[in-house]
Amino acid sequence: MAVRASLLFLLLLSSSLLAAGLYEDQVGLADWHQKYIGKTKQAVFHTQKAGRKRVVVSTEENAIASLDLRTGDIYWRHVLGKNDPIDQIDVALGKYVVTLSSEGSVLRAWNLPDGQMIWESSLRVLKASKSLLYVPANIGVEKDNIIHVYSGGCLHAISSMDGEVVWTKEFASEGLNIQGVSQPLGGGIIYIVGFTSTAHVVVYQVNGKTGELLNQNSLAYPSGFSGEALQVSSDMLVALDAARSTLVTINFQGGDISFHQTPISNLVQESFVMTSLLPVKVNGMFAAKVDSTVLLARVKRHGCFRDN
Repeated sequence: MAVRASLLFLLLLSSSLLAAGLYEDQVGLADWHQKYIGKTKQAVFHTQKAGRKRVVVSTEENAIASLDLRTGDIYWRHVLGKNDPIDQIDVALGKYVVTLSSEGSVLRAWNLPDGQMIWESSLRVLKASKSLLYVPANIGVEKDNIIHVYSGGCLHAISSMDGEVVWTKEFASEGLNIQGVSQPLGGGIIYIVGFTSTAHVVVYQVNGKTGELLNQNSLAYPSGFSGEALQVSSDMLVALDAARSTLVTINFQGGDISFHQTPISNLVQESFVMTSLLPVKVNGMFAAKVDSTVLLARVKRHGCFRDN
């Protein structure tokens, strides 16, 4: 199983209050630094049955690479063109690296062991939008599984085996800003959640096999949103209110929307000026930058936070 994490999570761990160091004879043995791939943007960790541990990264220099997690040795790397920036990466079936690039218009699968490209798929784009890649956590090798991509105002269902586009559903309404795509474990319904204005949350339920729209629900949040949100689980987003002074969890389990508010002043003792959300691709966790302080928090079942 691939355990997804971002470079931010690594940075948070390395800069936490618990200090650790290396003895002189451990330098180069218990740590490593790889300088031939560029500054890392995203990372996906994967452990194979044989015990080999690797990390797949995308970088600001538009490279993707597979590294030995223990030594930092490069198994393989590819540098994409300047006009093909990498949006998202993930691991599927335990054997493919999946990349979404070119503002969500190109999806590729690469062989995890050697980096050979398996397939490439071009996706229709109707408008500029946030690009989201969703690979189910319970994806298996015994059958054809579906990868979902939201980009350019469309939700696409793509075969994980050959890259064929199974169906496409348009979500190009005026002012619609999609923030999350998920499929609860064992369910056949895809949830698409976002904002339709600065104060309204909308949740769409779509048949995962056909793309048919099954249900739509919306709810207003009186204080309004800043427009910034992160998906922290299959049925929950974390957002900032319009004043950026309150963290709002948006629960959409079963398509029903509810809010839980936590003033940021409850999490930090000092007064603050600016707050922003930072992605941490670990289920149930997120990070918030409050002025110069970075908070790593875990979201509990009912939307309240525990500061780590």
